[in-house]
Amino acid sequence: MRSTFMGLEIGRRGVITHQASLDITGHNVANANTPGYSRQVPVFRTTDPYAGLGMYNVTPGQFGTGVMISDIARMRDAFSDMQIRDESPSFGYWTQMETVLNTIEVIMNEPTDEGLRGVIDGLWEAWQTLVESPESDAVRAVVRERGVAVADTFNHMYLQLSNLRQDLNIQIKAKVEEVNSTAQQIADLNQQIRTLNVSGQSPNDLNDRLDLLLDNLSGLIDAQINFEADGTVTVLLGGAPLVMGSRPVNMGVIPDTQGMYRVVWDLEPESHPGTVVIPPPMTSSHMEINLKSGELMGLLEARGVAEGSSLGSKTNMIPGVMDALNELARAIVLEVNEIHRQGFSLNNTGDSADGFNFFSEDGLDVTDLTLEWAKYITMDAMIVADVQNIAAALNPTRDNITGEPINFGDGGNALRLAQIKHSLSAALGSVTIDDYWRSKVSSVGVMAGESTRMADNQAVLLNSLEARRQSVSGVSLDEEMTNMIRFQHAYNAAARYLTAIDEAIDMIVNRMGIVGR
Repeated sequence: MRSTFMGLEIGRRGVITHQASLDITGHNVANANTPGYSRQVPVFRTTDPYAGLGMYNVTPGQFGTGVMISDIARMRDAFSDMQIRDESPSFGYWTQMETVLNTIEVIMNEPTDEGLRGVIDGLWEAWQTLVESPESDAVRAVVRERGVAVADTFNHMYLQLSNLRQDLNIQIKAKVEEVNSTAQQIADLNQQIRTLNVSGQSPNDLNDRLDLLLDNLSGLIDAQINFEADGTVTVLLGGAPLVMGSRPVNMGVIPDTQGMYRVVWDLEPESHPGTVVIPPPMTSSHMEINLKSGELMGLLEARGVAEGSSLGSKTNMIPGVMDALNELARAIVLEVNEIHRQGFSLNNTGDSADGFNFFSEDGLDVTDLTLEWAKYITMDAMIVADVQNIAAALNPTRDNITGEPINFGDGGNALRLAQIKHSLSAALGSVTIDDYWRSKVSSVGVMAGESTRMADNQAVLLNSLEARRQSVSGVSLDEEMTNMIRFQHAYNAAARYLTAIDEAIDMIVNRMGIVGR
């Protein structure tokens, strides 16, 4: 036979259990918009029953003793988590590539009259106009200004690309620091989660924070994530450990002679001086990190390979565009100057060509293919000082009587300079200057379109996976309101049951045995 006061215990358990359920529901509602939060659900089970024993037992079997919350379940779709983390590195990579390529397209500003191609065409048109009016200082001034515009456009584009590359370099360092910070937070959470799991508690909120960090990390780098039996995670990068239990391994950057960073394992960070333990499979001779995808890899690809790097680049994007600019600037300088030196200016009264350059070659090694021609291209000082030094004539004009040179206004050399536009350039591999630059612009456009398409595809895929994950983990306020009413009614019923038991006990304690007195 059960205890007289057992009913109070059953009611107490019902009240406490449903009060806790209301608290869990309130926690869900409060975190409905918290990033990374997973809906929590109370798991009810009956408490151990009371077995009635004895010859005169009046019960047909075991008595129930109430209810308890055996666990607070965290609603999480592990398969969706895995898929999202598998796809996030690709999304991060293509997003960075798209951003950089779109910026390069803005710098190129093609096809417009203000773009490099339009400015170069303006120079050829000015030479063609000079053919018709070789003695006009006004037309010559236009040629000079068009030449200045070409040089300035090269200089400006090259500076913009250099600045963009420096900006990406700074972002690379910032991303490395972000990875290190995230790895440290994961290691700290690993320690807390292990402690709580050992004590038998469910660290749901800590697991939410851990999953959110893992989601963020997977967008930055192509990390491999393994869940351990004690609830912690091991994070690998290129087969080497980034986080093992409560111990993170830092990443670092090493600048080359130009300040471009290589991403390496920082095996002896300043915060942990002393003897370095290199975990396998890393060795002291294998420091550089071989990234495959993620935002950090996208930045590295766009910025280009640093000096001394043992890793290649699939695109070497910005250096590739800068090299194309240098090759184009070199071809224009060499070919325009070669023809210009063979002409005669209005200031020339002799029989020999002036030998003036149109673009300056002062201090430049014309045989140096690695020279930053786009950075240094400028007009020759003789042309800037006096437009009559422009060598538009191909042959001297002589006086019919004396035979002395009297002017140089035939415009033949200007025609040869104008025809460079349609000539095959040996410096560019036997293509015209216009075709060469158009092909480079087209290549950037194709890569930009591809990166946009890939980024959009990955965004659609990730949105679909996130929607599926939210269907399991997300908080539905309608559902929580329903649960709140359900738990509230159960709480009220348990409280009413306690009142009924209290009245029954009051009858036994205070009224039994006094009838008829």
